[in-house]
Amino acid sequence: MRRTDDRLDHAASGLLLLLAAQALWPLPATGAMLIAFAAVQLTRALRQGSAPEARVRRPLVLALGLPFLLLALRAPFCEDPHAAWLSAERTVPLLLLPVLLLLAPPPPLPRPVALDVFSGAALLLGLRGLLPVLFAQPDLLDEPRALREAFAANTGMHAVYAAYHLFLAALIQTAHLVRRRSAVRIALVVACALLGALLASRMPALAFLVAFAVIMLRSTGGVRRSVALPLATLLVLMLIAAPTLRGRWKEALTTPAAVPSTATTDTGERWALVHCGLSLLEAHALIGIGPDRVRGAMDECLRGIAGGAYADGHHGPHDQLFLWWIGLGLPGAIAFALLFAVPLREAMRRKDALHGALLTFLALCCLTEDLLDRQWGVVLFAFLNTWALARPEAREQGSMAN
Repeated sequence: MRRTDDRLDHAASGLLLLLAAQALWPLPATGAMLIAFAAVQLTRALRQGSAPEARVRRPLVLALGLPFLLLALRAPFCEDPHAAWLSAERTVPLLLLPVLLLLAPPPPLPRPVALDVFSGAALLLGLRGLLPVLFAQPDLLDEPRALREAFAANTGMHAVYAAYHLFLAALIQTAHLVRRRSAVRIALVVACALLGALLASRMPALAFLVAFAVIMLRSTGGVRRSVALPLATLLVLMLIAAPTLRGRWKEALTTPAAVPSTATTDTGERWALVHCGLSLLEAHALIGIGPDRVRGAMDECLRGIAGGAYADGHHGPHDQLFLWWIGLGLPGAIAFALLFAVPLREAMRRKDALHGALLTFLALCCLTEDLLDRQWGVVLFAFLNTWALARPEAREQGSMAN
């Protein structure tokens, strides 16, 4: 009996580490790993019993899984139930991973082990996607869009989601530095942040700086004081001066904050999306239009802007709050708020600076991307958030207290 339990523990730990390295796998492989992990964790729960705090964690699990539950319940009543169910299906990990890690006994791994695997995988992803391109076509440093497209072709992952992985890895290593100075971890922070900057995603870069400040300001200890200022100065200069980002910062600052009359810049496109999202919210804020209709409604609005140049048939609002609010109405907005507020409250209660920083980063990124409508983003969020809840290390990671 004990040998079987040991094997199940090893299997759960191994599968969790494979999920931690999600940046390296194609989406079907990640889905298969989730299914295998679910089978092992449910077997462990049947044999070993539920997690010690399972009963008190049920409201937390419900809050984390609420977006999936709302989308699934709304799907049968939509004009296109199949399309609506596909939207719900993509959010399954928001409920599945909390059930597997918070109600079932979590794998017997220290929290930093899985997070270091996540960081290493993110670094390998960045190197695999960028190094071949930069060696073959160094001139792409002056063409951010072409560089991002080449990265996606090399890795199979959209560049903005790769930037999420890289900047989150840099935050994780920063939190480890607060505990103990390490030249290797400093190198990882700089390397991951630099690779993320080269991918020229503005909000991830800005969110990284905000979350980095959360770790530094909410952490304690002499190591923080010795590394904070020089490392922060280096990172700020790097993110401002990165050739791919420099032009995009300038574009954001010089583009008028208004609906564009012509399709000239990415920032203008963002303002068009904000305009259409707010217009749809004004008309459907209470009950929504159904998750299956959001992109069609956005496209219809975009046809009247810049000669219809932005109406390509697949645009969402590029804002996760807007996506759920427009699709599900006020319950969708509440679900979004609870998804971040409930674990953030738990992070503050546990004085867990790293968890608070990760949530800050992901919440900010949700303001400019439908982050939780893609499997890349859903698994990323669900894994990091749930693992931090399942394996808190407040004393080692710093303090969220004032």
